[in-house]
Amino acid sequence: MIDEIKQYFDIEELVCPHIKDVHGEAAWRLFDPRLLEVLLWIRRKVNKPIYANWYERNLTQRGIRCNLCQLVKDKSAAGTLYVSPHILAAGVDFDIQGMLAEESRQWIEKHKAGLPHPIRIERNVNWVHLDVLVINESKITYINP
Repeated sequence: MIDEIKQYFDIEELVCPHIKDVHGEAAWRLFDPRLLEVLLWIRRKVNKPIYANWYERNLTQRGIRCNLCQLVKDKSAAGTLYVSPHILAAGVDFDIQGMLAEESRQWIEKHKAGLPHPIRIERNVNWVHLDVLVINESKITYINP
């Protein structure tokens, strides 16, 4: 499956710069395979580019995050427990080319029967957050930020 997803994504699109610098291409092994299968399914089915990390827009924490990422460091410094699907390599934030976040969520909802694994989707944000940390068998569980 890694060879298949590499047709659509480079590793730096899905991991923070710290992980990329330390692990390079070996970072693919860190992912929950269910997340990669869902991303691959969406990318093929929607047939449009999906953008997670956009370095030219300074968006670098939308895939796997590590303890050196500013968002994680800020939570830790504030004494806030931060256990996120992003840290567990089971979640990603993204945009689909030419679609608003709500359109993307609606597209996923419309096609949910084909999803290879149940997912959670965050509502009311201007990007798509998707993860595979599901505790039920519903194809989609909606969460609020």
